[in-house]
Amino acid sequence: MRRLLLGVILLALAAAPARAQQDLSGQIERALGLVEDAVEQSFARALPLPAPSAGVSYSFDPATGNFQRDPSTFGQVYLERADSLGAGRVNVAVMYQYVTLDSLQGHDVSDLRTEDPIPFPGLLAAAELSNLKLSANVQQVLFAASYGITEALEASLAVPVIYSHIAVDAPIAAAAITPDGQLVQLNERVTSAKNSVGAGDVLLRGKYRFAELSDVHMAAGLTLRLPSGNVSDLQGIGYVELTPSFIASTRIFQPASWARLQGHFNGGIALDTYDVGNSEARWGFGFDWGVTDDLTAGIAFLAQNQFERVAPEGTFTVPRCKSDLVTCASDPSVRMGSQQLYGLSGDRPDYYDFSIGGRGALWRDT
Repeated sequence: MRRLLLGVILLALAAAPARAQQDLSGQIERALGLVEDAVEQSFARALPLPAPSAGVSYSFDPATGNFQRDPSTFGQVYLERADSLGAGRVNVAVMYQYVTLDSLQGHDVSDLRTEDPIPFPGLLAAAELSNLKLSANVQQVLFAASYGITEALEASLAVPVIYSHIAVDAPIAAAAITPDGQLVQLNERVTSAKNSVGAGDVLLRGKYRFAELSDVHMAAGLTLRLPSGNVSDLQGIGYVELTPSFIASTRIFQPASWARLQGHFNGGIALDTYDVGNSEARWGFGFDWGVTDDLTAGIAFLAQNQFERVAPEGTFTVPRCKSDLVTCASDPSVRMGSQQLYGLSGDRPDYYDFSIGGRGALWRDT
């Protein structure tokens, strides 16, 4: 995307000395690169991962000497529960989710705007990047398997297969005054679209329940994310991520026959092993509401808080003109102030998600 945009801008400035083009065009290239990075991470990193928990569970009944199905179905889709599968048990799951990008730093991605023309310092030239339209979505099928090593310890492997769609549409206008006083204008529309299918990042997860109190069970978790997905196709993050976590689940409370309640809390730190400053805190809480024996609703609040800014302060700040494009190029007196490229600031991102879902038994006890 950024190469296409810059190519059009530099065509308009071909009459100017190459050195004079570098400062602002280089800044725009860096800023556009960060826009791409933000979009990529919005999917690959901020996309909530379904928990590898079983659809049904069994517990040992000492009275009969057999394992019996628990009377409730777990409702959570994204939160982990503290209890493990149990020794020797295997759970295989296939999960599908569709996600589309609708905003970037609070701005509608279908209409990112830069209000005024951008002058090129030291040149009688300016560019107009009036609006940028982005379209990005992914469809993910996650294949996961979990195995209970002991009654308290389990391990999981998850491999996503991702279909991604990315499209860019950006009108660009530029004007320049050549050394012989001629006005050169350029109006272009940059469009690009790409669809791709591929495997995402492989996830290895482990969980160990270390405490069973009367009202709450607690566990420690560890997730290793291996960079097997293509970053530019919104299928991976491009580095190894290690996430130690704490997991807690309350006992099941049943204030009424139609309400079996169980609370969950997850908290952890996703460590970027390449750049620790790019790490983030991840936490969430919610509860299961068992309506019947076979139907349980899950409600959860999920959050991700990155430690540092996406970009240094001022990266997206560009000069502006209070005039039309041609006047901006030919009259330096109208060049005043600055503006944010496409309204972006590069602030530290926070992601908050509210999840309402549930699980129901479809066939017998499986």
